Amino acid sequence: MDLLPVTKKALVLPVYSYSLKVIEQYAGYKRTMQEFGGDWSIVQYIRAVETEDQDLRQCIMNDVLKYNEEDLQATWAVVGWLRTKQ
Repeated sequence: MDLLPVTKKALVLPVYSYSLKVIEQYAGYKRTMQEFGGDWSIVQYIRAVETEDQDLRQCIMNDVLKYNEEDLQATWAVVGWLRTKQ
């Protein structure tokens, strides 16, 4: 399910964007990572692929996995928040 049209139909917010990173804040979700985002994750993945340092590669990929986990958690937080707005 694409939450963007659901969110836009459900409510009007004083925001510049209805992206997950913006709406998750209204849902009360707080990320643990200081750096994150789609562009960030692409750059990190490229760094991991290009390095020959196995330890560094694993560290980078762990960060990318953590970012993806937080995206999923944020999505569920938004879903739950939207359900309260019915």
